[in-house]
Amino acid sequence: MMTTAADPVVLADDALSRGDNLEAYDIAISAEAEGQQRPRLAYIATLALARMGDTNMALDYYDKAGLGDIDDDDILALLGRLKKDLAETAKARDQAELFAEASRAYREVYENRESYFTGINAATTALLAGDRVSAEELAEKILDDPAVAKPTGFYATATAAEANILLGRGEDALDAISAAVRWSDASVGSKASTFRQMMLIAKIVPDMAEIIAPIIEVLRPSPVLVFTGHMFRADLKAEEALTAQIDAALDELEPDTAYGALACGADILVAEAVIRRGLELHVVLPFEREDFITQSVRPGGEDWVPRFEKCMERATSVSFATDMSYIGDPNMFSYGSAVAMGLARMRARHLRTSAVQLAIAQTEDNALPVGTNSDVSTWNSLGHESRIIDPSEIDRNLDRPPEISMPEGVTRVAHSMIFADFAGFSKLSEAALPLFARDIFGRAGKVLDEYGDKILYRNSWGDALYAVVSTPKDAAEIVLKLQTQFAEIPDLLQECAGGNCGMRIGVHHGPIYRGHDAVMMRTTFFGTEVTRTARIEPVTPTGEVYATEAFAAILSLESDRPFGTHYVGRVQLAKNYGTLAMYKLSRRNLDL
Repeated sequence: MMTTAADPVVLADDALSRGDNLEAYDIAISAEAEGQQRPRLAYIATLALARMGDTNMALDYYDKAGLGDIDDDDILALLGRLKKDLAETAKARDQAELFAEASRAYREVYENRESYFTGINAATTALLAGDRVSAEELAEKILDDPAVAKPTGFYATATAAEANILLGRGEDALDAISAAVRWSDASVGSKASTFRQMMLIAKIVPDMAEIIAPIIEVLRPSPVLVFTGHMFRADLKAEEALTAQIDAALDELEPDTAYGALACGADILVAEAVIRRGLELHVVLPFEREDFITQSVRPGGEDWVPRFEKCMERATSVSFATDMSYIGDPNMFSYGSAVAMGLARMRARHLRTSAVQLAIAQTEDNALPVGTNSDVSTWNSLGHESRIIDPSEIDRNLDRPPEISMPEGVTRVAHSMIFADFAGFSKLSEAALPLFARDIFGRAGKVLDEYGDKILYRNSWGDALYAVVSTPKDAAEIVLKLQTQFAEIPDLLQECAGGNCGMRIGVHHGPIYRGHDAVMMRTTFFGTEVTRTARIEPVTPTGEVYATEAFAAILSLESDRPFGTHYVGRVQLAKNYGTLAMYKLSRRNLDL
């Protein structure tokens, strides 16, 4: 069948090649939701989940889509990939057998129809399982494959490198991988996948680490860039000098992808440099577009506006930390910056690389609660690297719009919000309600009590629980502890509400109002983002915790990463409250 640029398979494959697994998954799932039940789409969705580290979800999707029944080498070999991923994260005592299962899965496909892709994976997983004899036997056979002996692209050449590694031929492997990265199809995604494979071999088979080390350096993925900088008035001379410094920094860092806003001055200069190089530009605006132009583009002069629009048109993606209008709260800027930083960290994690901040900042400038120097301080305090360029003489005397006054009696804060409810509550009998109040909410109350002052607000009504917590990290701890506490449901409640009854939890982080509740006579928190959070838990599967992308992004800034965020796609919220990219929250197994 002839494909066009709008073919979702083409678009999703392109996203995979760029290493944008989130976009690849969204395209594939959206196309399937529209009725395009094509095996290749299911394959892409499964592979995207696997590349994001969501092995169990990928296995579930593989089975649900019936991919094991499709006579296609790539699709059938994916099962070997998923088994290999399970082995990688398993406890040490279980790894050899799981790698052996992966090798058998790959080899079955290879023996049915020989291809160097399934063959090299069967060989490598045999090595990881401790079977060097089989690994070397297959490696020799693969090197004799004409497609590998005279390669015409990245994967065949990289396969030659991997086969030579299995045979202990370090120099031949280095020559092959150096040639592989020069092919035109050596995409970000393909190099990242091969890098991961090399890292896995070095980890599981330490005596091969020495010959693999130079291979890893050739393949090491470029860092993901997140940029920030001062706003300033248009000035050709100052811009030329600063652009030269930005280009020099990009030459040194060699990023493939960049995240940031598009304020007048530094932001737009960096974005233009990224676009000139043909790199991915992911624009993250803190609030509604027209208000952003008013607050952050036009103040530097009208000339910045068409440049902003051109960058928006050329951007790979445009997202909004919140879709609200600007309401005079300067913390909305720092919130937007935090989301951009977090998205950059998440992309870097998927590619197994680092995220680096490029900041255009006058270092003698006093750090304010919001702004460039605050962004640098936040990034550095979390242990991440910044590259700072001093813009020297720039005119920061901006034509600011009239200040928007905040309403009286309230302040604005960025906090995490938790909502939970009980699926099946309406079916509970009158006799079961006291048990629900005592048992389910009793457990919830004890969990919240453990966190003391970290719980800024707590309330319940009917089956609903609402809490406000200072930080995403604390909120993640709390919701996962709640999830554990709600795992067992009393028999009487199950008899009334059905076997699928239970708590479902939604969590979000965003800017909200703090004010006084004249009815309850205490401090309360409210706003659009609170309402948005309340629309999450009704669409959350029973027993799960769903988090918004903003929550997942800001949580990813934490260096120790004790939590897992597993992308589930764009989800339609309850009561027609729009769609949001959602993640399933879990606790990472740090004992492996």
